[in-house]
Amino acid sequence: MLLELNKNIDLCKVKCDLKCQIDKGFYKNNYSFEINLIYKIIHEHTNYESYQWQLFGNDRKFVDKEIQSLLISISALDRSLTWDCLSVLSRYRNLYNLRKKITNTYFRSVK
Repeated sequence: MLLELNKNIDLCKVKCDLKCQIDKGFYKNNYSFEINLIYKIIHEHTNYESYQWQLFGNDRKFVDKEIQSLLISISALDRSLTWDCLSVLSRYRNLYNLRKKITNTYFRSVK
């Protein structure tokens, strides 16, 4: 798999950090704490940021498989996140066409 969760994530520490950031007003969205937690893990505790544009240069099936695998790893950290991971997966599926277009328009040879 291209996308990987960092090893030895301290989920309690990540949750505390997120709560602190929310309390300080750094998050200006209407997502639940759990959805914000999943996004925080994806963007700060995986290699997603390094590969996101390369990823969306691939076909939908490949991208879906990569995102699914990453979200399964996240739900393994805390089983209560499973349903929220499905919501996040749905969002990534809905954004595929836009991200694919951006990748094809602005990036050369991302594969």
